[in-house]
Amino acid sequence: MRPDKHEMHIGRAQLVDCGDTKNLRATVLAMAPRTESASASARWALLTLVVGCLLIQLVAGAPASPLVPALPSGVRVPGWSARGARSIGLDRLGHTGLTILALALVLTLVGAFLFLNLETRRGRVRVAPLLVAAGICVALSVAGPLILSRDVYSYAAYGRMFAVHQANPYALPPSAFPKDPFTPVLSPEWIHTRSVYGPLFILVSAGLGRLFRASPAATILAFKVLSGAALAGAALLAMLACRRIRPDRAAMAVVLIALNPVLIVHAVGGGHSDALVALLLAGALWFATWALHRPGAAAVSTARAALQPSLLAVTGLLTMATLVKLPVAVALLVWLWVLLRRAGSTAWPTVGAAHAGVVVAVGAAVTAPLWVGWRTLRSLGTLAAVEGWASGLRLVSRGAQALARAVSGPSAATTADHVVRGVFYAIFAVALWWLLRRARLETIGHAWAASLLLLALALPYLLPWYAAWFLVLLALLSDDVLLWVGVGVSLLLAMTGIPAEPGGDPGLWRDMVLGVHYVIAPVIVVLLAVVVVRIYGDGDSDGPAIATSRLPKARANASRRS
Repeated sequence: MRPDKHEMHIGRAQLVDCGDTKNLRATVLAMAPRTESASASARWALLTLVVGCLLIQLVAGAPASPLVPALPSGVRVPGWSARGARSIGLDRLGHTGLTILALALVLTLVGAFLFLNLETRRGRVRVAPLLVAAGICVALSVAGPLILSRDVYSYAAYGRMFAVHQANPYALPPSAFPKDPFTPVLSPEWIHTRSVYGPLFILVSAGLGRLFRASPAATILAFKVLSGAALAGAALLAMLACRRIRPDRAAMAVVLIALNPVLIVHAVGGGHSDALVALLLAGALWFATWALHRPGAAAVSTARAALQPSLLAVTGLLTMATLVKLPVAVALLVWLWVLLRRAGSTAWPTVGAAHAGVVVAVGAAVTAPLWVGWRTLRSLGTLAAVEGWASGLRLVSRGAQALARAVSGPSAATTADHVVRGVFYAIFAVALWWLLRRARLETIGHAWAASLLLLALALPYLLPWYAAWFLVLLALLSDDVLLWVGVGVSLLLAMTGIPAEPGGDPGLWRDMVLGVHYVIAPVIVVLLAVVVVRIYGDGDSDGPAIATSRLPKARANASRRS
């Protein structure tokens, strides 16, 4: 008979503790569910995802496409996309017709992704065809037009300020350089704003800006290539990490990351920096699982064990992820907290000093070229004051402000906004504390995934590509409810943002914005409540592993059933 749910999830570290090292790999693989050849329905789902991604790029290549933002002077959509759109008659559809078609295609991708996810959980899909399909989808998205966002223009503008104009993007806004080819096409709300991106990404942007300074089109493509390569790398690293500790989730990791419509269409299609965050988080996950779950790994309860180069590399990668997008510092906080608690009272000063040294060294090396004192910190904190898109906090705040304004006037509305923010931040802090109290080092992926999902749902500004923060770790969640909440959030966000801009059809734009704020945002509030309740009610958030003391009985039961 097959082992039960708990016995299938025995972690490598616990097996090592029991001295069962000779047949470790065979034991773990035997307890994982067997992966059958892909079912016919799973193959159809994969084909649907690939064809859907191709059609999305063709819709983007059509004249007046609702997916493509305003382009810099001299930049055109890729020729293959425009020719493909003409060849199937998409050039004869107007803006409204293309919008409806694009929405239908995204909904089709969402349906195929959900079905493929279910088939993967049932063990009916092998990793190899998933990787092939994911590679095709990522390549199509990289090679296609820039879609659904102007953020790449901000990346290029800030990078060119440092590399080409010898200016600091934390000291000056892009509007200081009106003749730069990217300034005229920046989003109006950001043109007068100093950089809100981390210094590491500013340096990356500066490198690309310098390398492709003569060609805006090549600069845009370079950011898309970076995003696509980072997402592909994140999927591979997450898959390898799952193979070490959750062999039954390896295929799921590929599906959740590299075949998810929100990441393929929005993150890679828009060339977003969040794919780089996903790569750094996946790298940290791989190093952590290699150090903690390899055969013969020592328990991290001494200073010497906690100072392994691989564990220091985890700290370095999480610091780098924070220096790309500041909010993911939550993952670094979780890591350091759990690491120090595991090290014990005698070893934690040494361990803390070493890992803090890594954080300071990486932070100083990256920040030094851009440091302008308090203005740097103030610029990085700008995003915390922004509210909008699918944020549940923003929805509740708008309602509270409207009520307060009607009762007591404008000053009361400002107070109501501050109160709502405080409540949401307090909910996040309390739930994170519950999570930290129960988190364990051996199942750090579970803690990272839960904390970043909680963060995304509590933020005042929630955009589709932010899903990359938690999707890269989602396969490590031991709570299926949290896992499906994460999947649901990503798919809700995938269905937003079309049309990309109000110019082509202001009515459709208004309807889309209203749908995001008054349909999706309320669901986000509900899902935040679900996540908080699940974290509070999880008496043992140790992830998939089983306590060492229970292993002999579990193996005995498995032997009797066999």
